[in-house]
Amino acid sequence: MRFHKILRTSKAVLLLSIAAVVIFSCSRKIVFSDYKSLSGSKWHQDSILRFDMTVPDSSKIYNLYLNVRNDGRYGYSNLWLFVKITPPKGKVLNDTIELSLANPDGKWLGHGLGDIYDMKYPYKQTTIFPSAGYYRFEVRQGMRTEDGVLRGIRDFGITLDKAN
Repeated sequence: MRFHKILRTSKAVLLLSIAAVVIFSCSRKIVFSDYKSLSGSKWHQDSILRFDMTVPDSSKIYNLYLNVRNDGRYGYSNLWLFVKITPPKGKVLNDTIELSLANPDGKWLGHGLGDIYDMKYPYKQTTIFPSAGYYRFEVRQGMRTEDGVLRGIRDFGITLDKAN
């Protein structure tokens, strides 16, 4: 009886140790992660979402992701974005990006819970930032709507993690 108790305890400790290693090794890869909530799931065309992050080491390789959380009422299969990246020094980068949120048949690409879908889009993969320091990311939606308000996007976020 005592042997079985020790065996169960050893298994539990081993499983907890493995879980802790997995959790902590994954979380150490993330350098920055932030979401901005859009009130009432409405993103006005002139609203700029700002993300300020510090890149700690310009010799490391990073992955940058754009994260979109939409609801099932979103009326389009794609999302156009205007992204402006201001580095600590050097030239400002302006980019226009199209993200696909649904398949041609209308099925949402993100992972869903109820009527909310979450998708992480690779933006800049295996990239090296030219210098360490403070970077500002400014994101505007570029969808054409009658009143300039895009409905159905609940949250937008950016994640930066170490590639290795």
